[in-house]
Amino acid sequence: MAAQEPSPPSSMENNKPGFPKKILANKLEDKHLCNCCQNILRRPFQAQCGHRFCSYCFNRTVGSGPQKCNACIKEDIFEEPTSILKPGCAFPDNAARREVENLPAVCFNEGCSWKGSIKDYELSHEGKCEFMILPCPLCKELIRLNEQERHNDRECPERTLNCKYCKEPFHFRNIKAHDEICPKYPMICEGCAKKKIPREKYVDHIKFCSKFRTPCRYHVVGCDMSVEKEKIHDHERACAHEHLNLLLHYIMGMKVSLEGLQPQSLELAGHKAHELHQELRDLEARVSQLSAIPGPTGPPVKGVPSSSSSASSSSAGASVGAALELQLHSKKTKVADLGRRCQELEVKAGTFEDVVCVLNREVEHFATTMEASNRQHRLDQDKIEALSNKVCFLFRCNLVQMLIFIWPKRKINSDSL
Repeated sequence: MAAQEPSPPSSMENNKPGFPKKILANKLEDKHLCNCCQNILRRPFQAQCGHRFCSYCFNRTVGSGPQKCNACIKEDIFEEPTSILKPGCAFPDNAARREVENLPAVCFNEGCSWKGSIKDYELSHEGKCEFMILPCPLCKELIRLNEQERHNDRECPERTLNCKYCKEPFHFRNIKAHDEICPKYPMICEGCAKKKIPREKYVDHIKFCSKFRTPCRYHVVGCDMSVEKEKIHDHERACAHEHLNLLLHYIMGMKVSLEGLQPQSLELAGHKAHELHQELRDLEARVSQLSAIPGPTGPPVKGVPSSSSSASSSSAGASVGAALELQLHSKKTKVADLGRRCQELEVKAGTFEDVVCVLNREVEHFATTMEASNRQHRLDQDKIEALSNKVCFLFRCNLVQMLIFIWPKRKINSDSL
């Protein structure tokens, strides 16, 4: 009966090379080494030539086809077909496996005191040592296995967090950028000092917050005060005189600008437009004269140079006409551009006039307000004076009554004495 071929190693046995030499507690022997990876044998297989290999190393070697045994070549004992490695020519060496698995082992990770056999190392410690150094999958920093959870939760700069306000995920390195755009981020009102106002509601809050400081409406003319909203009317009443002075200076400056704009720019533009229109009419007249030139047999036109050759006269007229057409086109472009500039200046002048009208209305409004405030002040002074007179009158009346009441008693007492 034919001998049964050994079954190939399972996928679990075929995914790792040999054990590192550093785990062996005793002296290392060559018979325990894989002839391919030069590490301690893991699931050893023995080839026909007698050399041992890890199951992973053997399958990787013969995966691309039959190969020559490098160990046989190195020992100068190579012979065919015995030294040819190919699938099915090796068998599991269980005796060597038991011998290797019973060897004493230690953990080579710094700080770890684990001891046992190679079998125990493979089953319960390999890849599970708390002192094993691993790269962080996100930031690639080397960290111990027992520190990996803390690193992932607290230290990794590439870790992902959930905002505690809006619950949206973001990278830790972007925490400041997220805080600046988070719609739920709590803000503090600069006016009323209210805390924990979500950013998305902050604008609505300051619209109605009476303590929020806002620039004075006359900041466009020079008032640099920032006033609480509830005190803005008091500020305008108290600083009405200063506001009127600022408005006056602003209006006078605009008036000077308008006076410098209209007489110079608009008048100059008008003269230029008139000159261009005159040149345009002259060019049109010359073009109409050239268009009236007859053929070769016709009489010469007055003002056009005559020539003995009619062909040369026609070509000269054509060239002059083309030149005049170009000049006419250039003048028309200049006229159109100047007209557009005049329109822009007129629009600007109209805008300035509208602004001046609005400011004049504001000045009139402030003058009315000031007059009403002065009138109210006079009324209040009159009321205060009337109340003072009334208090004085009542005081005199009470004093007279007291004297009338006290005087008869004094007279009676003096008579009795």
